[in-house]
Amino acid sequence: MIEPIKTDHPLWGYRRIWAYLKYRQNYNVGINRIYRVMKEHQLIVTKQQRLRARRGPLRNKPRSHEPNHFWGIDMTKIKITPWGWLSLRVVLDWCTKEIVGYSLGIQSKTHDWLTAVEMAVNDRFPNGIRESLKDRSLFMISDNDCQPTS
Repeated sequence: MIEPIKTDHPLWGYRRIWAYLKYRQNYNVGINRIYRVMKEHQLIVTKQQRLRARRGPLRNKPRSHEPNHFWGIDMTKIKITPWGWLSLRVVLDWCTKEIVGYSLGIQSKTHDWLTAVEMAVNDRFPNGIRESLKDRSLFMISDNDCQPTS
């Protein structure tokens, strides 16, 4: 029973073959038996090492010893039970752990992220960021989600 299924679907593993037999064809069989039979007949799918994601050594997060040196930006969703979901974007100063900018809204568009960043910059640097940070740099750090990247 396994060989015709395996011929039609060569990339299916023993778990999917078992689920197909059990739930689609209503054949009551254990998963261990499927694994044993497939292994005896060399039908097990081998792992392809070349398709695995390459992971490098993790870098440590930078440490901030002065305010306005590293800012982090991230988003969380908040559920208001009778109403629905809200998205909160926060800009955080890593040294003081102070929220320097935020944006709350229904959607999570690029404009909403920029509103949080503009609020932080306008609040911290009313005279302009170039005038205030002549001798050092300000770094914005985020996870690589699609919203802050856009």
